[in-house]
Amino acid sequence: MNLPDGYFLQNRKYQLTRTVGQGGFGITYLGVWNTVVKGELGAMKTNVPVCIKEYFFKDYCYRERGSYAVKVHSVTGERLFDKFKEKLIKEANILSEVHHPHIVNVLEVFEENNTAYIIMEYIMGCSLKYMLDKEGVLSENKLLRYVHQIGNALDFVHDKNIVHLDIKPSNILIDKDNNVRLIDFGVSKRYDIEERVTSTTTLTLSKGFASIEQYDDEGTQTFSPCPDIYSLGATMYNLLTGVIPVESILRATKRMLPPSSYNVNITKKTEKAILKAMEVKPEDRYQVMKEMLASLDIPPYEFSENNLVETKQIVEDDLTEAIDACSSLRSGDDDGTIMLPGSANEKQSGNISNPKKRIWKRLLLAAAILCFAFLGYAVYNYFTDISVSQGLTSEIDMPGENIFGSDTLDVKGSFSGDSVQSMFQDTENTGQQQTSSEQQGQSSANNDTSTPEVNLDPNQTSRPNPKTNSGRDMAFDVRPEVTSPQSTENPAVGPTPADVAKMEKKYRDFIASAKTKMENKNYKEAYVDLMAALNIKTDEEAIDMIRQCKEEEEKIKIEERLSKYQIFNTIDFGDLKIARNLETRLLGAINEKGEERITCKYVDVNQSGDDRAFMRQDGLYDIYNGKGECTAPAVERYD
Repeated sequence: MNLPDGYFLQNRKYQLTRTVGQGGFGITYLGVWNTVVKGELGAMKTNVPVCIKEYFFKDYCYRERGSYAVKVHSVTGERLFDKFKEKLIKEANILSEVHHPHIVNVLEVFEENNTAYIIMEYIMGCSLKYMLDKEGVLSENKLLRYVHQIGNALDFVHDKNIVHLDIKPSNILIDKDNNVRLIDFGVSKRYDIEERVTSTTTLTLSKGFASIEQYDDEGTQTFSPCPDIYSLGATMYNLLTGVIPVESILRATKRMLPPSSYNVNITKKTEKAILKAMEVKPEDRYQVMKEMLASLDIPPYEFSENNLVETKQIVEDDLTEAIDACSSLRSGDDDGTIMLPGSANEKQSGNISNPKKRIWKRLLLAAAILCFAFLGYAVYNYFTDISVSQGLTSEIDMPGENIFGSDTLDVKGSFSGDSVQSMFQDTENTGQQQTSSEQQGQSSANNDTSTPEVNLDPNQTSRPNPKTNSGRDMAFDVRPEVTSPQSTENPAVGPTPADVAKMEKKYRDFIASAKTKMENKNYKEAYVDLMAALNIKTDEEAIDMIRQCKEEEEKIKIEERLSKYQIFNTIDFGDLKIARNLETRLLGAINEKGEERITCKYVDVNQSGDDRAFMRQDGLYDIYNGKGECTAPAVERYD
């Protein structure tokens, strides 16, 4: 899967030295940049160490022998691969312009071998994960110094409307001068001024470190530092205890122990900050990175050296999994739901499942499903043959026939269009998506020797008796009717051009229906039609319309939120608006989306320089700046 050592890129400009890491969506190499240093007296060739990251979507790709070009297994996979590659290149170009002392510099981005490569500066040192594995849990003072640098780097990118979305110990390097360098912005998101996503790769979930909103594409549609704040809190938890915290999505049913349960030396103030940063609900966390850093007692910096250097072994990042942003999480589906590989109380070194075991489990599961499918088909054939031999004209009740009520099921396991609405209701509760298609085809009563048109409705479990059928249409099952008494073969029948045309027509009907409903601002029902269309055919048109539905639904939600406030538009207060909650009649500040950035709990508001002094019910004042940050709490006077 990896490129060989010594491989050249960009016409011998870069040469790979060795592979240092690989994960679900990328391979990282150590290499050299062959360049020329020019001076007043001449020029000299030199090799500059660099880090090279290759975009390689492991679940969709393979490498072609000989050419080393990256190929994709399927047409659907190719669309996703190309889409995410373009966005990765765009994001890397943006980050190449982001320069900070604690962020690794991106030097160049280019395409080759049918994929993308990012060239970054090489940092001599090790990751915090490696430090944890080699030296054990970090001391609180040492960690807080690192957190201060990480927090400043994240605050810098947040000011540029960028969210990292993959903060964890393995993505934080410590250089030889013992300073932090934040790496791997490959799955970050950048937002424009209106806080809509302008760039993204794919949903990436680092088990134990990802916030709950990262499990849903809608959760990261608007800019918020909260996902990075959660991940930084989880990173602190891991480095102080050696334990990977319980995944955020599991914490509703599985309790996460406080870090002091594993390390009694953690101070109460640090533990309180970690737990607040790791609140499941985003609104309960720190809202900006500065607020989190202000709650920590950062010790004075001590100048020292880091003598740890990462080993040469390949690191397989099993904690991170990538999910197609268009898919939803489905209960019990290994491709959609990230399951914790071990106990949350285990040490990190023992908490990573074996990839080979996971592959065997999937193969065994697939084999079991196939066995049950063949068994069910055999039972189906058994009853069908009985009905033909006895000349029955009534239908035979199949085992489990009433599981889906009156909905029909085609040979692909898809529901008819009439049941899509009820199915969508189930999808919201269980997370399981069902597809939709129409019943197809009936043959005419004139039964000649040609192969009749196939009805794809397996609920039609009996065949009409040709001897008793007089002039009415005959409904056939998935096998073609044998018209010759001497013939004993049942040749397989695939989809005919007519079948394909019908499916295309059904797809266009769903799209047309969705457009009509969108025009009538009935976005939820339009969403149902679009999901049904996607289950027939994956198409950018349906995906774009789904995105538009979500945007319009969000606009409606914003209007509903804004209607709950009296907004004082004449008062200039940065990006916020002074507002009164119409229910409580108390004052605060909201953003343009109707979200409270300063809780409506104050009785009066006065100007204090460029800031605002919010009068509390006890007569004291909280001073806030235009970003909604409390700069001076509980003061008696204001300027």
